[in-house]
Amino acid sequence: MLVTSSRKPSARTRTLCKLLSRFIAGRCITRGKMGMQGMLEFADGGPLIVVGEYHGNPGELSFYDEAGKLLFSLRFTDWYSKELDSYWFSDLEPTLTGHGELADAFEAFFHFQRVESDKIDQLPPSSTLIVIGEKDIDFVGSGKSLFKLNLRGFKKY
Repeated sequence: MLVTSSRKPSARTRTLCKLLSRFIAGRCITRGKMGMQGMLEFADGGPLIVVGEYHGNPGELSFYDEAGKLLFSLRFTDWYSKELDSYWFSDLEPTLTGHGELADAFEAFFHFQRVESDKIDQLPPSSTLIVIGEKDIDFVGSGKSLFKLNLRGFKKY
């Protein structure tokens, strides 16, 4: 799985790309002048996530399949935890929880294990978890919220 940014990303967008790629155990590259075909080749036949900007801040995630087809996108405002700098991301894939169309899209895209919200306490304490709510997506590690995307919109293609 490859995570990249818009062509001339701000520092905050580059930071979010790195965090997201580390959280999902993927790879992050700087896009530069690379077009869509070049990014797909660099992804080695895997899916692609592009972090877009809105007024100089990260504000959109676009999810593409291996063929370059846009599957869905979401608009958000971002938030970072103060504890993030001290957290070490594991190489394990995160677990997914949540209900609704966005949670279904994430499950189909990432193929992460999905658990019901009442079973979260049965996960190992060092687990990473993506919690999809109606208005936000929370990225949790070792029981702490590491960063959160406050949703503004979701569109399926």
